[in-house]
Amino acid sequence: SYLCDNDGGDVEDQIVGRYLEVEFPIFPDADGTAFAVSQSEEDVRCHSLGIILYELFSHIAPLPDEGRAGVKKCSIKEDGPTTQLNNDFSRESAHQRKKTKLSDYTAFVTKENTFGHQAVEESQETPCSAFQRTPYFPLIELRFPSSVCLLIRNLLECQSDNDNRPDDAYDSLETVSKDLHLLLLDPNRFLFDRKPTPENGYIQLMYRKHKLYGRENEVSKMTDAFCRVSGGKSEAFFIGGFSGSGKSRLVNSLTARVDVSDGYVITHKFDQISKERPLLEIILVFNDLCLLVRKKRSQHDLLAIFNELMEVFGADFSMLAQLLPNIEAISPNLDRSNHAKEVGDRMNFRSVCFILQRFMRVVSTKSHPVMLFLDDIQWCDDSALSLIEGIICGGSSCLFFVGSYRSNEVRDNHALFSLIDGLNSSGVPTTKLSLEGLTPNDLNTMISDAMCMFPRICENLSDIVFQKTKGNPFFVLEFLRSLADGALLEYSAKKRRWVWDEDRISAMDVMNNVLALLSSKMSGLSESTQQFLKVASCFGIRMKESVVEYLSKSPEYSSIQSGLEHVIAEGFMIKVETSDFKFVHDKVREAAYSLIPDSKKNDYHFSLGMALYSMTKGKNSMDDIVFSVADQVNYGIDDSLVESAELRLDFAELNEMAGATAVNGSDYRVARSYLNIALSLLPTDHWRSRYHRSLELFFLLAKSTYSCGDMKKAQGILQEILEESRCMEDKLPAYFLQV
Repeated sequence: SYLCDNDGGDVEDQIVGRYLEVEFPIFPDADGTAFAVSQSEEDVRCHSLGIILYELFSHIAPLPDEGRAGVKKCSIKEDGPTTQLNNDFSRESAHQRKKTKLSDYTAFVTKENTFGHQAVEESQETPCSAFQRTPYFPLIELRFPSSVCLLIRNLLECQSDNDNRPDDAYDSLETVSKDLHLLLLDPNRFLFDRKPTPENGYIQLMYRKHKLYGRENEVSKMTDAFCRVSGGKSEAFFIGGFSGSGKSRLVNSLTARVDVSDGYVITHKFDQISKERPLLEIILVFNDLCLLVRKKRSQHDLLAIFNELMEVFGADFSMLAQLLPNIEAISPNLDRSNHAKEVGDRMNFRSVCFILQRFMRVVSTKSHPVMLFLDDIQWCDDSALSLIEGIICGGSSCLFFVGSYRSNEVRDNHALFSLIDGLNSSGVPTTKLSLEGLTPNDLNTMISDAMCMFPRICENLSDIVFQKTKGNPFFVLEFLRSLADGALLEYSAKKRRWVWDEDRISAMDVMNNVLALLSSKMSGLSESTQQFLKVASCFGIRMKESVVEYLSKSPEYSSIQSGLEHVIAEGFMIKVETSDFKFVHDKVREAAYSLIPDSKKNDYHFSLGMALYSMTKGKNSMDDIVFSVADQVNYGIDDSLVESAELRLDFAELNEMAGATAVNGSDYRVARSYLNIALSLLPTDHWRSRYHRSLELFFLLAKSTYSCGDMKKAQGILQEILEESRCMEDKLPAYFLQV
């Protein structure tokens, strides 16, 4: 038991307790072995312990003398006040601990009982007649913690008739011991009553945000793999599972350890909206690694890295600088302007792969291993995964690659499995895990923690939740939230604990679909909040702050800032880094996207694109969101929504700008896609009416096609340039590329 000091002070001073030892003697057989205790005898023991604890807390005898025969079989030892440190009683209090054996149902009473109630003032054995002889009085009405009241009540219920025995009555002292250990080891969650939150005045479910339930074996395997990488080898780790099974949470449990061990953690999450440019996004991840190296290393270390890079790359260092502009963070005196054009003309997929291989050999070391985590790689194409394979198999040491994917959304011919086969063939140690739903026991522990109640009390609710969710962690969380929102799970101020309606919860038809739960919740939000959810979902898992700022200037989306604040308050999105907003889970984004009817999705995207384009046209600040604008507009182009000739030329320029940006980032496949769209928007007489635009566009397209390895197509484009060019000066770049 504990005494909580609310007057402040150190945490150690706020939890004061009294040590109580209860002994239940076991009489051995003739050969000295203890015999098993029958259920009836176990009930007597539990009931006797309940009486002892009840009188200890209340100073009220709940039963007449003749009803306490079983109590005489036990004795209790009680120590003076001690301070509980580190969840054990290994340190003595300032007062000398006293121990007194009590028999024949006597109790040792001090001047003040466990929770401060005034008691008998002698430190001596006092017969039970010293307690008030009154009828049983519920401890909860004396304002004791509800968990203590429940524990004692369930103990006292142990000698009820079988027909009238409550379901929550204890069945053994072992179960009692488990509950007592929860009170002891985590008093803030299981002992002390919860207080309403200042924000809304309600008691809320108390989730353990950083605890992984039922994944101990997987965490161990992944940690062991990283330790091997720290020894000088590269490894790959693949985690499959349904959406919401906890793949990202599992990986994130390791990132803090990598960071502490002076390693580098670089991550990226793919999504369905941006699945056409995964290669560019992977290159950007390695570009971010340069900033991370700058942040974690000393000036002396940076100079050593720079010198080693110069030694490895030599004259090709400018190619590295072109591919990873943030290399300037490591070598600030680098001048790339003289080599940019030359490098751009000879960069292709193979050179990109070779450059990153050599870069990683220098940056990733035993003392500074690199962990690369790519989430949802089912949206990756074969070129992006081929790049990853090339980097891992290209001699990079101390690289720990982790890839997660939705196992139910990849077919047998997906490039992911070619990557795994390729790594195995190259001798790279590869581990493949599959995450299933939580077991009923782990799920019960999770719900017990959230409601701050003993696990045995939550079992009936947990069984229902397991049937509805199949143990999917994210589905479980959303299902519990929906129960709380619908008042099927609510905190009872009278009982000071959570209560629920099992019949109504069992009757719910959730169709094993978390999207239905989330969509239903979103549909009840304000119009501005729903509008922002729809807008944000159109841009994928992340949305740039600059996009929000531009849209808020448009009359159609003027309330978007207010919607953003409500979306964050509802917990659907969070702000990450300095300028992005991110959905907390891809299923949340999918639910928000489902708010837009399928028949109107293209129109909705195009409307967003038009609003952004009108706010950014002619501005240099458009560079950081050019992909976002082009992607939205292109939904309308695909659906033949653009009929104005002037607007078609504008969008051709927009797609050319996006293509050029992709070329600068060495993602030629994406560049080719944007440039082909731009070409389709030009008028049929574009060589005559838009000569210079056609010349630039065709040359970029030829360069991208060549870098993608389609030599025949590239030659055809170059030939058209040579035929339509008006002078030798315009033909020279095409001749140079042909050579």
